[in-house]
Amino acid sequence: MPNEIRLTPDAGLVLEKIEKSRQVVGIDELSNQTGFDIGKVSSLVELLHKYGLINKETKEIEEYKLTSRGKASLKNELIERRLMKYLFEHGSLHIKDVQNTLKVDKSDVSAGIGVLKKEGMIKIDKGSIELLDRNKTVSDELQEALEKINQHEPIPVEIAEVLLKRGLVEKSVRHEIFISPLKHGKQIKIVEEVSNLTPDLIISGKWRNVNFKPYNIKSKPRIIYPGKYHPYRHFHDHLREKLIALGFKEMKGPLIEQEFWNFDSLFAPQDHPAREDSDIFLIENPTHGILPDEIFVENVKQTHQDGWITGSRGYKYRWDPRKAARLLLRPQGTAISARTLRKVNPPEKYFSIAKCFRPDDIDATHGVEFYQVEGIVCDPSITFRDLLGILKIFAEDIAGATEVNFRPDYYPFTSPSVELSARHPTLGRIEFGGAGIFRPEVVRPYGIDYPVIAWGLGVDRLFMVKNKIDDIRELFSQDLNWLREVEISSGIEVDE
Repeated sequence: MPNEIRLTPDAGLVLEKIEKSRQVVGIDELSNQTGFDIGKVSSLVELLHKYGLINKETKEIEEYKLTSRGKASLKNELIERRLMKYLFEHGSLHIKDVQNTLKVDKSDVSAGIGVLKKEGMIKIDKGSIELLDRNKTVSDELQEALEKINQHEPIPVEIAEVLLKRGLVEKSVRHEIFISPLKHGKQIKIVEEVSNLTPDLIISGKWRNVNFKPYNIKSKPRIIYPGKYHPYRHFHDHLREKLIALGFKEMKGPLIEQEFWNFDSLFAPQDHPAREDSDIFLIENPTHGILPDEIFVENVKQTHQDGWITGSRGYKYRWDPRKAARLLLRPQGTAISARTLRKVNPPEKYFSIAKCFRPDDIDATHGVEFYQVEGIVCDPSITFRDLLGILKIFAEDIAGATEVNFRPDYYPFTSPSVELSARHPTLGRIEFGGAGIFRPEVVRPYGIDYPVIAWGLGVDRLFMVKNKIDDIRELFSQDLNWLREVEISSGIEVDE
């Protein structure tokens, strides 16, 4: 029959439930009525819709959910309500004391005060908040809206927008399928359908009387995401393998470092701005370590004070061993290079991938935790041109950069010094790090009188350029789509 459509018993059951409802029905309701799981119901609904037996419409439904701040405001009341209660009881409260007195976030304080000022309920005089009218009360509208959201009840859009701006709720969009019966005038025939040809069907001859499910060669297979290394972790391993293949030895050092190794041994003066308490993470307990009982510590001291035998005039101050012994979280990987200088036997070359810590303002290219790839090459025949060649390998072969630039720079421990940068597709020119030849004031205290080239580059930024990432915070993202789809490889390329 031309209008006859063959359906499996399961598809026929779903169609029967839809037609009996005589109204719009959802996937969840069909799943409950048939006993099939939601995935199976969805597949059968698609089939019935394809045959023109039902109407199917997908709608976007906006939902609101309380954030952690919203839950706190639901439990303890909104800040404006709590502030008004406090003012009724105590008369006034200084703005600086609101956060600690009411135990709320700073942003909540600003929002609450803004609401009360807009309603003309308070005034602020010399930083003190005072009531203007004891007869006025705070509207219950927002507080009731939080309760409704918690109970999964709808609220007006304008109220939701206010709560969104204050960070009390977050909005999500879900897609829901609505199904309704359709007058189609077609004949429906329920037939058993077999998807697998088994030995029993062949031996018994039943295969002649069953309806085989057709193969849809255009259907997409299920995507399987196998386990793999985190892309950024994998980049570290690739970087390490690349340097070892180039003949470098790996050097390591502690995360908690002494200022001696991080600054003093690198000829950074003890009053350098980078050594201010606001620019480093100091350790509270213990606050100091013990300096090595070796001759090079005395050599470093003399170099700082008068230049010792380095040809320098030093910094002309009394070097303080107590400051040099202070403990801090390592702010630069060069501290590991300084530790290595006391045991080198040229010609040798070393590298490290060091985690570092600095109290920077977090933005697209800065974080308080970051990794540096650090390296030194100790060789009497080494030149500054060799250093530029090594840096170019990092930028082009490892980060995949195409526009690499060098420009003169200054560091207390190298001379001459150079900055390496490359062009990022969206952030523009991005600095990778710095490099140079260690000054005599750095290497002579260890008995080294030949050139030592050194560099320290940001691994995070190398990875950002390689993978065209716009924000350094995405390296630690929990975005499953990015983690699944970003390509990782061993770095081996095969020509087509």
